[in-house]
Amino acid sequence: MVRSSSSEAATFLSTTSTQRSTLRTSSTLSSATETLKDWLYWQRDGSKSHCWTKVYGVIDNEFLWLFNGKHSNRTMVLKIAVSSVKVSTQRQLHVIDPSGEEVEIWTMDEDSFAKWRLRLEEAAALTAQFFRMIEINARQLPRTSTYRGSLVTRTKKRARCKALFVQLVSQWRHKKDGGERDAEAEAKEGDTELEALV
Repeated sequence: MVRSSSSEAATFLSTTSTQRSTLRTSSTLSSATETLKDWLYWQRDGSKSHCWTKVYGVIDNEFLWLFNGKHSNRTMVLKIAVSSVKVSTQRQLHVIDPSGEEVEIWTMDEDSFAKWRLRLEEAAALTAQFFRMIEINARQLPRTSTYRGSLVTRTKKRARCKALFVQLVSQWRHKKDGGERDAEAEAKEGDTELEALV
């Protein structure tokens, strides 16, 4: 039965912890309980293909975390549940979350690429199992659910900031162009008045 109410979904999710614990200890996904940590390169802006940011990646169970450092005072950049992973080019991986948002990462070397690819595939299997158990999709989950992650929030915030920036630039240009037109009109009026006096 599909549950569309956020409150029902939240209640239902609270009852699945035992099932998820059983899933994580499954022999087929035994290594998925092992946390993988390493430095990665993250493509912060997909429109800038040659621009990469060095981040500290942590994958724990079905979640991928990106931090700005590996020390205790680190700040989280984003967090997502791994829904699927695709190999793009050598050492480059596309990680997709349950909402369809995508993160592109680049591993440091071939050895770490193999580890991250395997571990991300295991994480995706855990996420798929989870959604099969709860029988709802990501968009039906409460906004506070960890399975909606911070990537969707970041993407929406970025879109809002971009729209606001475009609006401000448009208003500035309109004001500038209008000011120039007003100056031209005043100059013409001045010329007309001068001709009348002459």
